[in-house]
Amino acid sequence: MQKLRFGRRSFAVLGATALILAACGAEDEAAEPAAPTTEEETAAEETPAGLYDDCASQTGELVWAHEQEPPDMHLDDPANNLTVTAWIRQAMWEGLYGISEAGAYTPELLAEPATVTENADGTVTIAYTLRDGLTWSDGTPLTSADVKHTYDVIMEGFDRETGEGGVYLIGSRLGVRDIVPDSWELTSDTEFSFTMEAFFAGWPGMFVEIMPAHAIADAAAANEQLREWQLADGSGPLPSSGPMVFGEWNRGVTMGLVRNDAYHGAHPDNDDIANKGVACAASVRITFVADTDAQINALQAGEADFIMTQPQLQFGEAFADDPDFTLAASPGPVFEHWGLNTFGRHVSDPDVREALAYAMDKSRVMEALYTPLFGDSLPAEGLGNTYWLSNSPYYVDNAGNAGYGQGDIAASDALLEGAGYTKGADGIYEHPERGRLTLRVGTTGGNVLRELQQQILQEQLSEAGFEIEIDNTPGAAYFGVPFGEDHIACVVSQGAEGNCETWEITQFAWVGGPWPGGQTGAYLTPADAGTNNTYGYANAEFDEFVSGCDSIVDDAERAACYNEADLYVTTRTKDPNGLFMLPLTQKPSFYTYSNRRLEAGAIAPDANNAGPLVYVVDFKPRS
Repeated sequence: MQKLRFGRRSFAVLGATALILAACGAEDEAAEPAAPTTEEETAAEETPAGLYDDCASQTGELVWAHEQEPPDMHLDDPANNLTVTAWIRQAMWEGLYGISEAGAYTPELLAEPATVTENADGTVTIAYTLRDGLTWSDGTPLTSADVKHTYDVIMEGFDRETGEGGVYLIGSRLGVRDIVPDSWELTSDTEFSFTMEAFFAGWPGMFVEIMPAHAIADAAAANEQLREWQLADGSGPLPSSGPMVFGEWNRGVTMGLVRNDAYHGAHPDNDDIANKGVACAASVRITFVADTDAQINALQAGEADFIMTQPQLQFGEAFADDPDFTLAASPGPVFEHWGLNTFGRHVSDPDVREALAYAMDKSRVMEALYTPLFGDSLPAEGLGNTYWLSNSPYYVDNAGNAGYGQGDIAASDALLEGAGYTKGADGIYEHPERGRLTLRVGTTGGNVLRELQQQILQEQLSEAGFEIEIDNTPGAAYFGVPFGEDHIACVVSQGAEGNCETWEITQFAWVGGPWPGGQTGAYLTPADAGTNNTYGYANAEFDEFVSGCDSIVDDAERAACYNEADLYVTTRTKDPNGLFMLPLTQKPSFYTYSNRRLEAGAIAPDANNAGPLVYVVDFKPRS
């Protein structure tokens, strides 16, 4: 029987996940129900008794067809920034906290949630207790010493005062750098604590993977071994704390994982997981299939068990009404946007940016592209915030409340005409110095959904006097445009160097996690060549304001701080020179699995440190 896992969900307030670009073609219940109708309860009711009793003796293989192959297995290698790398690793290395289907942080290696104590001097002490009986796949106990070793690897060579250095390749040391190094106390193999200089909202996500201290000697060794996921002497794979162990990698074709027979089992209190023991799948084979139609054919032909990938219209057309497949996509911490280059010829003028925001009608995009795929799980009016997404209880439609995204052509006309533009005979505005109001928009070429999104907005915005030119670059190579060396030189120097006119509008997705503060890195005043702020926005007032959000202990107050920070970037209410982010929609990955090949599927939280294999124990191939 097909089960659609749609519905409005909320994010947890805490947790930390670095932002990752969503490359092409290839993240509490809001109301109390009157009867047991939550998905967790429904899943429990639908799980037949004894379904997972014989998993250790099962020999079935689980096949995942995916469009992207990681260049290596080191997520923060300079050559690697793909979500799929994190998704694969989640089957092998567990963390202190995991991510639930609802996007909340939930204890994984911990026996219970950690305790946070505010100290009189403004510091906070966090105390943890690991579950009893944790073990690595080679039989070595997993203890508090492994957690401390992970911290040592991350911080080796890093100067906490200057923020420079660091041997281990990692995208962000946010939070971890605030731990007082000599404050660690390893009370026992299962109990430990440390003190942070101040409260940091993202603390649950600081250790989403724990490294094996007995297999990785130091930071340099970690960088080397993670690329191929091998022991230092090359004698075998790194030990796993998760349900799977790394197997063989036939580059360009497949990657294999095998069952960890020594797995200590899933957290007993995690209601997302029905099987608390070893995986029923004896192995997992990931087949790298770049073409969307080929992925569909693989599922329909019984050559694959599931796909989880960027949504394309073909998926909905192929599987939406087929009882042989379960569509189980749910909103995750991914959002599509049009970002504006604040150094662009036309959009450097905030009146032009606001005119574009007024003229855009996001409901046309939703009606044509997203509602057919995801039903009413996404708001029909599109997304209006970049910190809190639409399934959060803290979500505020800041852009919508400002009147943006609703096709208000009269408001757009007034701004453009006030900025010196006049409408030509063909209906397109022109400016006496800037010329014709032509704006180039680029994205990851070959991603049909994104290209259709551009075309819908291109046609719709022409009604408001904007000439939108589509200028795409194939695949992930596109990111060399908004994040190209010449453009980043421009934004870092604030227009003094580089090339400031390589693009006007960029369209892609940001991928975050349960902690919304991770988005801030894309908005802070650019300071170096590695900045995530491609838009060029620079505001010292914003920098100072937003820096305080993560230190607010009260959940509701911190949520309000994030919402106020969003006003700087999605409206002009806080900064007349702001408004460079036009959020379009939250975007779930498209996730479906075969009922013909599987006795049971699994929940697949859509976030950097979750994904389709995080609960791989629940997949049960048919005999």
